[in-house]
Amino acid sequence: MHVRYPIWLRSAQQRPGSSVFATLFALESVARALLATVIPLQALAIVHDARDVSLIYAAVGLTGLVASFIIPWLVDRLNRRWCYSLGVALLIVAPAFLATVTLPGQVLGMLTRVFGAACLSITLSLYILQHINKRDLSVSEPRRLQYSAVAWTVGPAAGVALYGTVGPMWAYAASAAAAAALLGFFWILRLADNPALATATRRPPMPWHSLRRFIAQPRMRLAWLIAFVRSSWWTFFFVYTPIYLVQSGLTDLSGALVISAGNGLLFLTPVYGRLARRYGVRLVLLVTFVAVGVATLVAAIASAHAAVVVTLFLIGALGCVGMDAVGSIPFLRAVRAHERPEMTTVYRTYLDISELAPPALFAVLLTFQPLPSVFVAQAVLMLVSVWWVRYLPRGM
Repeated sequence: MHVRYPIWLRSAQQRPGSSVFATLFALESVARALLATVIPLQALAIVHDARDVSLIYAAVGLTGLVASFIIPWLVDRLNRRWCYSLGVALLIVAPAFLATVTLPGQVLGMLTRVFGAACLSITLSLYILQHINKRDLSVSEPRRLQYSAVAWTVGPAAGVALYGTVGPMWAYAASAAAAAALLGFFWILRLADNPALATATRRPPMPWHSLRRFIAQPRMRLAWLIAFVRSSWWTFFFVYTPIYLVQSGLTDLSGALVISAGNGLLFLTPVYGRLARRYGVRLVLLVTFVAVGVATLVAAIASAHAAVVVTLFLIGALGCVGMDAVGSIPFLRAVRAHERPEMTTVYRTYLDISELAPPALFAVLLTFQPLPSVFVAQAVLMLVSVWWVRYLPRGM
């Protein structure tokens, strides 16, 4: 019997393009966005202190950083398809731990979620590098973020609404269901590894060898720094915006709505893609780094006025969306084909370290200073980093 497949599915099976990978990222984003604001708010409800929430994030970030270095070994042993599937399975399991609403369950859920996201991030990057030409990255990367915009706009507020109105189990079940849908879609695509790039032909190097090789390449170091700083601002925004608003006397849902509004700006990623093609990635990153740093610093000064702080945070989110739209391009253009699994693993540590180092610093600050001190520290990091962004090639 002859079976007629949808045109998009036949196309994906022949040679998946940027829309296929953007759809995968969008489904992953639904599973993660539904809990993005729930997790810090539940952590605050359990430990009752912003400093202790910072310590939890720092501990989870450190553990996730160490664990991420086994992913090249997993890719080698399981191949990309099974490593990606493992990451999705962990996103399905994580809500079950979080649903216990206990401190051990909170930590286990966050750890499982972080490692699952690492598996997905690394393997998806490998698939993108295999199927997307480097000259097309300024189109594919903004498209990937644009597809996820709905998830990150609706998800944070929807997750908190489910959590607060019909119960925690509904929020966690919705996240697990979205992850299950991602797994089904991924297996329908039947993505295959390119034999010429398969890692099974050689043993993956030890983590410290990959790290040494990564550090030896100036363009890799610069790409990592750019990614780390922009990711650290998102960590700051997701964790401390709802905490700040709750401490200012507003509701949990108000924080979730601000997070959703900031993420809604992801719809503008195609605009940043066009600006990058016209004026260059370097100029877009320089302008956005300065804008985010200034907005965050002014928010610290105006911390007594919640409406002003929210407005400034949304301005910062607008700039950070621009960083996201083009911020991965320096790495994707620089990485060599034969080093992709190892270098992608090292590069991806920016996510774990951005969830480790800033919260650890903020925990120290919050021991002695009020919450706005965190705003100042984050702003200084953004503005100081402008100096290094200047070293991007002018032609990029």
